[in-house]
Amino acid sequence: MIAAVIRKELRGFLRDGRLLVLAMAMLCVLAGALAASVVSNIRSQTQRDAIDATARAQWEQQGDKNPHRAAHFGIYVFKPSLMLAALDPGIGEQVGQSLWLEPHKRNPTRHSRDADAPSTSFLGELTPIFVLVALVPLLIIAMGHNSVSHERETGTLRMLHAAGLQGRDLLVGKWLAVLLATGLALLPVALLALGSMVLLSADEALRLVFVVLSLTVYYAVFAALTVAVSARLRTSRGALLLLLSIWIGALWVVPRLGAAGAEAVLPVPTGISFSRQIADDIRTGLPGDGDAASRMAAFDARMLADYKVSSLNDLPFGANAARRLYRDAYAAQVYALHFDRLWDRYAAQQNILRIAGLFSPVIPLRGVSSAMAGTDLAHQRHFEEQAEIYRQAFTEQIDQWDLQARRGVVSAEDRYGGESVWMSVKPFEYRSPALGFALEQALLDVLTMLGWLVLAVALLARTARRVEP
Repeated sequence: MIAAVIRKELRGFLRDGRLLVLAMAMLCVLAGALAASVVSNIRSQTQRDAIDATARAQWEQQGDKNPHRAAHFGIYVFKPSLMLAALDPGIGEQVGQSLWLEPHKRNPTRHSRDADAPSTSFLGELTPIFVLVALVPLLIIAMGHNSVSHERETGTLRMLHAAGLQGRDLLVGKWLAVLLATGLALLPVALLALGSMVLLSADEALRLVFVVLSLTVYYAVFAALTVAVSARLRTSRGALLLLLSIWIGALWVVPRLGAAGAEAVLPVPTGISFSRQIADDIRTGLPGDGDAASRMAAFDARMLADYKVSSLNDLPFGANAARRLYRDAYAAQVYALHFDRLWDRYAAQQNILRIAGLFSPVIPLRGVSSAMAGTDLAHQRHFEEQAEIYRQAFTEQIDQWDLQARRGVVSAEDRYGGESVWMSVKPFEYRSPALGFALEQALLDVLTMLGWLVLAVALLARTARRVEP
């Protein structure tokens, strides 16, 4: 009986033209959004590559300089985008893709309120993820809002009931029909995704599979909810109004409230206050370490005692470089402490936002899609931490060379470093973490999505027992 219901519904969708019209409209919108996103992604990557090459050439061609002044010239590094970033840009537009690396200082890419970005930043922007998450449910509602209520209004439901059709078979058949019709409408997109896999690495192809599976669960939830509402309400108009209200709440209201709640419960410092706290801790020292002046005086005293000399000028190595290495090591410790706290605060905000995901499937779906696209907070943190490791390495390399190149204290105006030194610093090479990393970040969101599917099916089953002509 379920198969018969499915065939009847699909014939109806095809006969009245709704499916064709909606499919064509969806294809045009999604194709336009995807094309624009891909072009923008390629253009951005091309620009980043060009800037990276220029910045690298400028670094290597500084000429003769004091090595520390050369280090202060700094190095730009860029976060490469996975191809799936064209599907879901995530927080990329909010946090940027570049970092400026220089001695003594760890530069952030973000201190704005972007904890809500994975769930709400896409709203109103015609991106592929906006079409798939926000507009496809409207297609489902358009096709399914009257799937049962129309049968009741025309008297057909009474006839089906008299013929012995069980409510369970009726609703399950209509649910699967709406879901299959949605699949047919998105078939060109699915074929495009399948064809694009030849351009993807194995890791990215698997990431795409997880996105497709998550979207399938998401659409199944909306389809089940749509059919259940249509079965419970007496009129198609009432079902449509209620479903549109649910759609607005799930897409806009709940994510916004969740993000606002996360910020209210766990506010993050402003950029100015964050930088001031770090500077204060470096100057005054962490508990038990003493202030910067006393720490440096103690370090100088140890060097003089170790080498049995009375002046820094008498040291058999570059005193300035040794002191910088010490200062930067301490500063890196302070920066790591504060940045870890900041990232942990963002992660805690995300966990609060996940609670709101219990009231909207949009939130966990965006968590999965942005994680798979490498555009979530966890991937951003991974990039920034790898960039920080590189920053410390290249500044330490320059200082270690300086340490061996001179004796005692030298003037900052002395030019004794050359291009061979600058070229010895290897370029920053960043590799995005593998699928396992993304799955770990998205695990709670995946479980929440499955919970939504179980809840939707349970609602459909409960409604089936109460279907009345």
